[in-house]
This record gives sequence, C-alpha cells and structure tokens, in this order.
Amino acid sequence: MAEHRSSACYIQVRKLTTPQKKYQRLTRYSIEISSSHMSPLGWSALSWAIGILLVAPLLTQVAHHLDRGQYQSLILIAATSFGSFFCLLTGFFKTVWVFLFYILFIAASIIIAEAVHTRNLGLMIRGLAAHDSGKHLVLRRRAAASQLSLYCTAIGGIGAALMAAFMYHMLRRTDQLTGLWVVSIFSGLIWFIGICHGLFTNRPSSSSPTTAFEPNFISKLKYSMTIGRYPQAIGSLVAVFLSSFATMCIFTSGTLYAIGGVCIKPVLVLALWILYFLFPLISLPLLHPIQIIIRADAVRMQLLGFIIALFVSGAGFYFKSHRWRAAHIIIIALVQSTANGILYSFGRILLLDASPPGKEGAFAIWYAYIRCMGAMIGFAVASAGPGRAGGSFAAAFLGSFLGIIVLIFGNVSNIGALKAAGHLKGMEDDKRMGEKGEGMSAVADSGESRGRV
Repeated sequence: MAEHRSSACYIQVRKLTTPQKKYQRLTRYSIEISSSHMSPLGWSALSWAIGILLVAPLLTQVAHHLDRGQYQSLILIAATSFGSFFCLLTGFFKTVWVFLFYILFIAASIIIAEAVHTRNLGLMIRGLAAHDSGKHLVLRRRAAASQLSLYCTAIGGIGAALMAAFMYHMLRRTDQLTGLWVVSIFSGLIWFIGICHGLFTNRPSSSSPTTAFEPNFISKLKYSMTIGRYPQAIGSLVAVFLSSFATMCIFTSGTLYAIGGVCIKPVLVLALWILYFLFPLISLPLLHPIQIIIRADAVRMQLLGFIIALFVSGAGFYFKSHRWRAAHIIIIALVQSTANGILYSFGRILLLDASPPGKEGAFAIWYAYIRCMGAMIGFAVASAGPGRAGGSFAAAFLGSFLGIIVLIFGNVSNIGALKAAGHLKGMEDDKRMGEKGEGMSAVADSGESRGRV
C-alpha cells in the first residue's frame, strides 16, 4: 500500500522542482562503478566507510600526543583546517569521484576534532570535582558532567539548524551543483572559525614522558589500546555504538520516508529539520534539574534515551503502512531529538567516567571513532532501502533493544566505572581508614574490659 502511494506521489510531482524529485536523484542508481551502479546515498556511505578505515592508524598517534604531548591545540587546529579546506574545495571539479576524497578527509577531521573536544570535556569535569571526595565527588561529577554535556549538545543544535535552513534555501536553485558548492563553502568557512577555539584554548597533558626518546609506533599502539583493560569502558563504547547507529538510522529513514513516502511539502521539510535541531534547546536544559532531583546517573539516563528511541522506531515500524500526517511526523521528530540528545550527552559522560586521570585522550579517540562508525552504519542501513522504511525502523528498534540489554546485563555501572578508573580512591581510603579505626577501637574496648576484670 505504501509503495503504491509513494509511486503515485512521484508521478504527481515529476514535473516539479520539489524534494520528491531530489529524493529520486538521491536514491536512483546513477553512479557507475565498473560493472555495478550505486546511488548517491550509497556512494556517500561507501566514502564515509573508507574514511573511517583509513584514519584508524593515525588515531594511535593522536591518542599519544593528546595525553603525553604538548601540542593539543595544534592537533585541533590542524584537524579543523583540514576539514574546512576540503569543504571549500567541493564544487571545483564536476565529477562524482572527487567526492570520495572530500567525504574521506572530512570524516577523518571530524573524528580527530571530536576526540580533542571530548578530552577537553573530561579535563573540565575532573577539574570541577578535584576538591571533592567520597560521595560528594560522585554527586559533583554527576552534576557538572551532565550540565556541561547537556548544554553543549543543546547549543550545538543551533548550528545544525542554521546549516539546515541555509542548505534548504540553496538547494531550491535550479543549478544543483552551484547550490551544493555554496553550501559546502559556507560550511567550510563556519568550520574554519573553529580554529579560533584552538588558538585560545590550551590544555596540555598532565603527565610528562618518562623517557627522553620518542616512543615508536608499537608503543603508541599499545597505549591507545589501554582501554581494553577497563571492561566498564568497553561496555560504554558498545552502548555508544548502538545509540549512534539507532539514532542515525531513525533520522535518515524518517527523513527519506517523509519526503519520498508521505510527500510532505518543502516548507514542512525545513520545519521538520529546524524543530528536530532546536527542540533540545528546551528539552535538555529542563532535563538536567530533573536528573539531579531523582539522582539518576549516566547509565539510567542512557536507558531513558534508548527507551524513547525504542518507542519511536517501534511506532515507525508498526505504522509504516498507515498514512502519516505532518503533525505525527513533527511529534515523532521532537521526541526523537530529545532521545538523540540524551544518548549523545550521557554516552560520552559514561566513557569519561571510565577513563583514568591522564588518559582521557586515548579514551576520547575510541569514543569519537566508535560513534562515527555507528553513525556510518546507521546511515548505510537506512539509505540502502529508502523505499522500505519498515526495515530501517526495525534495525533501529533492534539496536535500541540491544543497547538496553548491554546497559542492564553488561555489568555497566557509573560507580563501577569511577572506581575502576581510580576516581574514587579517596572514598576507598576513607572506607579502609574507617574500618581500621573501628578495629582499633574494638581492641581498645576489649583491653579496657580485661583491665577492669
């Protein structure tokens, strides 16, 4: 039923310049590679995957320099400049092959830049809770980490909404390549402004190298693999991968279904994007005091995000054959945007809680890499069958369900992560001192009683 309705919709708008015609251009297998054909969406997913694979060896070097070097700002500036430079180049060469290199280098730059920002967040959280100990340290870290991460995520939606509005405006032009070129140049210029953050932000490593010799590649590789010694961090990475996969799959399949299946008006596409990116400005700050009141840690908040994503993907799969109205799509977008913000914010909080002091860079590299990999696979799954939204929603439902299983039965806990990382050594020392004091008082009492006898 849904396929007949979307086919009729495409026939109706075939002669118009609408999002439905752009949808057909995105999903049509128009790119020829050897003897096979790919759609632009599939070509983007392939380029994204190649970029993730090629950047992996570089991350071992970056992890070492983030934690043991003195050039963290230079790494951020280089990654930002590299990504913005390839954004500016888009449109100079009118061939699809060059987009492989664009997406490849931009994906690599995003991973490195996000790793640097995540490490900086970990240092700020550790600094804000440095003067606390015991239970006060746990509560202080929870409040500071959630406030910083939630507000950063919410503010990031402003930039995404501005880019969505500008992209919508430019892609309405008849010359599609010129519109894409202008959007990419504008993106590169905005991204280039991020260099200012790197110039005025310097958070050097807290530890100095133990030897005067530069470690070789094997030593740096072993250092970047130290995360394998912390099961809590591994569990949090699995949850990050599943959350990134589910949210990207829901967003991509929902957008494609709204344009190609429901055939909503162009202005509603813009409204859908803007509401999706701006609603967390309201929902996430309101969520922070509620979290503090109920004393929910990062694991419980992630469970909340997975449950919301489970509900959204389940509803999308169940009602895939029904006629969706614009109001239904907007409500789903608002709910899912909140789930996306929750999963993103508290996913990195849990990983930073599991990272030992001085090793935030090595853990942040894995966080950025796994998160980008999950988003890429979610995009590939959703774009592989754009006319079959039910399969994409089912995959997102499965990913959300597995995320809940991992957090509940995977021995992942916020307190356990803090203890394993060594953040609660003061609490353990106080506990041992208390037990020792109780033992000494018991011995004294027994000696006193014997003296009286």
